[in-house]
Amino acid sequence: MLSGQILDAMITSCENAKTVLRQAAIDPSDRKTLNISMGASVAAEFLGRTPEALSKAEARGRLPAPKTSANGRRYYTVEDLIAIREALGIKMGKLPSERAVVVAVQNFKGGVSKSTTGKHLADYLALRGYRVLVVDCDPQASMSVMFDVNLEALVDETHTLSNFLSPRIDEADSLRKTIQKTAWPNIDICPANLGLQDTEWELTATIEEGPTAIAGAFRMLRIGLEEVRHDYDVVILDPPPAMGFLGVNTLTAADGLLIPVPARQLDYLSTIHFMQTCREAMDLVSKFDTSIDYGFIRVVCTMFQPSRTNEAQMLQVMEKTYAGQMLSTPILLSEEIKNAGLSMSSIYEINKPYGSHQTYVRCRDNLNMVFREVEKDICKQWPSRMAQLGTDRLTEAA
Repeated sequence: MLSGQILDAMITSCENAKTVLRQAAIDPSDRKTLNISMGASVAAEFLGRTPEALSKAEARGRLPAPKTSANGRRYYTVEDLIAIREALGIKMGKLPSERAVVVAVQNFKGGVSKSTTGKHLADYLALRGYRVLVVDCDPQASMSVMFDVNLEALVDETHTLSNFLSPRIDEADSLRKTIQKTAWPNIDICPANLGLQDTEWELTATIEEGPTAIAGAFRMLRIGLEEVRHDYDVVILDPPPAMGFLGVNTLTAADGLLIPVPARQLDYLSTIHFMQTCREAMDLVSKFDTSIDYGFIRVVCTMFQPSRTNEAQMLQVMEKTYAGQMLSTPILLSEEIKNAGLSMSSIYEINKPYGSHQTYVRCRDNLNMVFREVEKDICKQWPSRMAQLGTDRLTEAA
């Protein structure tokens, strides 16, 4: 059998299996639904209040009576959090006049938990009350799958990210038309689709067209995001695991970088190469656009197993050599994250732990600590929130 026929047979078999896997992982209905419920203490943490404060507001009629389970326990949904913020005047995110902060979760080595970290960050920020846009720039479309985008339906769709970025499209379409709703009320997504790899090749072809075409190809995503940056608080980019034209587009569009790196020697060495390549890409792009600068660059250790001596030692090396840019809390390796991923969900989307409740809570609390640091870096990019943070520090000092 010829190689092409072998590949055709494999593709057909895999496509059939994909349908089965999708039906097993997600409810047989075609769309993922959000069914998150949380107790008063968890809800209060995301709201920045105490359970007692919520209870008092409910008793005084400022908030409606909470939902209660069969055992009388109060619980809240994502929609409840949004309603509570509105009722109590809890303002999150930027002012209408300010622009969304664009964060690229980037590392071109595979298997470093890039898309998983980006997905959990998006869900965390949504629970905290921010309006989030996720832009999947990876032809593998892992992020799109986790948000339950029907990739097959995008094959003949004309309003896609690949069409928008393609230099062969004479009149670039609106990036806004590529955006879809997700099951989350405050997360939208610009999904990847099957034509994105072709777009990478088309962007590469602009090299033959001279400096002006190259400059435009590097900044396509950045220009497109300008159209929607007042509609969201945070834009999360999920780049491809390579530094081609798509990867450079994400670097050019970003205000901040979050670099996931496991505490393993090969990943550490690969990330050094990634950072060198980023620097070279920035030098190249600066020839066409001198305004590119990052408000923050952070490294987060992912899939960390503190009981492993070699990983603990590697973490110490990372903390010493990443020039103070490393998040203080690593993301711990957890079966809860792995099992949630099997159902194409994040930890924040599941109500019932796969293992013990204690393991689930430890995993969720660990992620909250990690993303709380990223949230602070994001807030520092808005002048209005910087002033608020300064006031909070003075209050704490007093």
